Amino acid sequence: MFKAVCLDLDGTLLDDEKKISDRSFLLLDNLIENGIEVIIATGRHFYMVSDFLRPLKRDIMVCANNGAMSRFKESNKLVNVEYVSNSKFLEIYNKALECGMNPYIYVDSFVDGYHLAIKDGQPKKSHFEENIVDKKIAVDSVRYFSQIDVKSLETVLCIAFLDKEERIDEFFEYFKDEEDLVKNMYFVPNGKKVLEFQSKKADKWIAITNYLKSKNISLSEVVSFGDEFNDKSMVKNSGMGFAMKNGIEELKSLTNNITEFTNNEDGVYFELKKIFKDIIGE
Repeated sequence: MFKAVCLDLDGTLLDDEKKISDRSFLLLDNLIENGIEVIIATGRHFYMVSDFLRPLKRDIMVCANNGAMSRFKESNKLVNVEYVSNSKFLEIYNKALECGMNPYIYVDSFVDGYHLAIKDGQPKKSHFEENIVDKKIAVDSVRYFSQIDVKSLETVLCIAFLDKEERIDEFFEYFKDEEDLVKNMYFVPNGKKVLEFQSKKADKWIAITNYLKSKNISLSEVVSFGDEFNDKSMVKNSGMGFAMKNGIEELKSLTNNITEFTNNEDGVYFELKKIFKDIIGE
C-alpha cells in the first residue's frame, strides 16, 4: 500500500503548455482526502509553483529549488532550507565580476523580502525568463546590487549564469572540483547555456526522505514520477518509481516503470488512477 506520491512538475505533471489537467487536480485532491501524502518536487523556485497549483486548495509540501528549500503550499511553513555559505557565495560572486560574468543571485524571499539580485542596469528579469516565458519574475521582487549589502548575504539559494557555451564552460572550470557546491548546467532554447550553483546539501530526494521520516512513511511506500536527470534519485529509490514516456533515456534505464502516456497525454493521471483504484473507487 502506497502512502505517498512524489511528483516532478515540468515534463511530468505539467504538459508542455505548463498546465495541469482538471482531472489530475481532482485525482490528487481525492488522494489527499484519503490520507495519501502528495509532494511536489521541482527545480523551480517556490514562488513559481503557486500559480500552477492554485486549483489544489491543499497545504502540501513543495520541495523547490531542487531541494534547497521546501515549504508548505498554503501556509508557507518552512520544512527545510539549504543556503550556499557566504564565503562560497562571495568566491563565486567575486570571480564572476573578475571574469565579466553576469551573476543572478536568488535568495530566500521569506527572509529578505525579494527573490533576485542582479547587476545594476540589467533588465529586471530572471536568467531564463527570455527563453522560458512561464518563469517570469515580478519586477518588485528584484533588487540591484547597489540596493543591497551583497557581501553580507547569508540566504543565497542559487547563483546562476546565462551566457554563450564557451564562456559558461570556461567559468565552470574554476569550480568544477568544488565539493561544497552542486553544479547544474543545461541549454535553453536560444542555444545559450545555463550554469547554476547551489549548496551541496540541496538535493530534493534528501529533503523528501527527511520529510517522509517525520511522517513515518518508508521509501517502499512511495510512488514517484519524473522525467529528467534531477529526478534520478527519486525514481530510483522510491518503492515504485516511474520515468515519464517522454523522459530522458538515462532516467528510463533506472526503472522498469515507464508511464504508458506522455506528460501531454496525462501520463501521471492514468498511472495514479491504476495504482490507487481501490481508494478512488474507479
